[in-house]
Amino acid sequence: MRLSLSFRCGPAHLACILLVLPLAARVRGQGDETLNTAIEINGNETSPPPLESETEPEVTSCNCDGCPSSDRVSLGLHKDLVSPDCPEGSVATVTKLRTANTRGTSYDLVTWNPGDFSQDTSINPNYVYRQASEIDQGTTCYEADPDVLPVIGDQSAIEVKLNCEAVICDFQWDVQFGCAELGVLTSSTDGGVQVLSDVDDTITCASPTTTCDSIASCTLEGTIKWYLSGIDRRLEHKEMYPGVAELMLGLALGPGGGNDGEYSPAKAMMLSARPREAQLLLAIDQDSELNVYLENAGDRWNYTNWGANTDSSFYGTIFDGTSFKEFGQTKARHFNTLSSDRPNTQFAFLGDNGQGDVCGAQSMLESANSDRMMAVLIHVVKDPEEQQTACESPEGQDFTLDLPESEKVHYHRTHSEAAIWSLEKGLISCCSASKVHYAVNEWMDCRCEGICPEDGLNTGVSVQTTKNETLAYCEELEVDQKALLDAVDQCDPERECPLHIEVFNSANALLRGRSSYIILGATIGLLLIHLIHLSN
Repeated sequence: MRLSLSFRCGPAHLACILLVLPLAARVRGQGDETLNTAIEINGNETSPPPLESETEPEVTSCNCDGCPSSDRVSLGLHKDLVSPDCPEGSVATVTKLRTANTRGTSYDLVTWNPGDFSQDTSINPNYVYRQASEIDQGTTCYEADPDVLPVIGDQSAIEVKLNCEAVICDFQWDVQFGCAELGVLTSSTDGGVQVLSDVDDTITCASPTTTCDSIASCTLEGTIKWYLSGIDRRLEHKEMYPGVAELMLGLALGPGGGNDGEYSPAKAMMLSARPREAQLLLAIDQDSELNVYLENAGDRWNYTNWGANTDSSFYGTIFDGTSFKEFGQTKARHFNTLSSDRPNTQFAFLGDNGQGDVCGAQSMLESANSDRMMAVLIHVVKDPEEQQTACESPEGQDFTLDLPESEKVHYHRTHSEAAIWSLEKGLISCCSASKVHYAVNEWMDCRCEGICPEDGLNTGVSVQTTKNETLAYCEELEVDQKALLDAVDQCDPERECPLHIEVFNSANALLRGRSSYIILGATIGLLLIHLIHLSN
């Protein structure tokens, strides 16, 4: 957490300065938490020197001296450097990246996923790893900053492409590839899972504006598209549910939390009911709000290569029509295909009970590869008595829904409660549960209490709610957050998780607006010093 405090000190307030600077130094030493102080003296604001990690890196001249490979390429052509395929349970990486055009003319450098890795024909561009790409920048030489290496992909191969923009390019390069283990195999020790997730009402709240409650009535009303996108109205339209990104990341890391860097978290694959025939308009691409949300969460917790696997997400078809049971059937078929292609990979499925996800989940758990479906988490957005019960298997056989709570199946109203269950089942680590708690608490500070971060929330809406459904959701979260904090206290009694120090012990009241209390205390202290100074 970055906490900014601003103090105004007069010319004789030496005591103020002596108070603030030790406070800043003390908090700077508390690991992840950083305190920025700005002290105003005689109207001029001064700041302490930047942390060592914030200093500007030294700029070195770029060259490709000693690069072992070279080739001449003509205008409009390109040099493709593609990694070898990595085995199941790992993804391709770029471990070294130096390139140059010795003629001094410009070229484009693109590090991206080669070919089309989605299961369906796609007209959307492949995922570009922008931290290791220079496009339309007039590049003549490029050397990747060590801080961005290795570039961890999300496919079995990764490509570095050099596009010549001159009559002739004399390319030189030193590009090296590797493989990063994901820890999702059945043989992985304390590893995670490949997360498969629905989108609407699972990650993002649909909050339809229509009041119709059936396909027939919504069709007559002309709002069928709103009905098909989801039914939950507890948040704003397309607002992300608090804590869902952190929960998905925790499932990918597993109970070992990545085993001290041994495993990289597998990017989440989406199982969407959106028709693939409309992929140009509806596909979840690199710049979609959903992927940006997940990537921001990954960046925040220092997993900069995590997000949505946009090139491997699955879609429905227009032939599913408006049938919820066919939505579920399509998702189950995708699981069957993926789990057969990856015979040693473990999975978890996240869905909701508003449409056909529960039917799809039952089919997954009854499939030939059900032993590798480790968990099904169903977000309850509808009265279970009213949820879809007419289902269809991937083979086309009708069946009646029968998927009760079990060792592998859990129904939840909030992602705080889902984190408790996942922790109890050994699916996530204690520190991952702590991250869920922190993210949800931050959302509650803002949306329930009106104490919002300056840069806004990653979930999309950063104003205090007045909506009755959201206020009721706040009350649900209040209860589940206390239970989650109890669970984190029990599994991390020594407070070794980086974020555990950010929350109050569950023996105390679950306070909101922690920053405001710190600022208030500091302000009172300064006022006392000021009064003492005046009395003298």
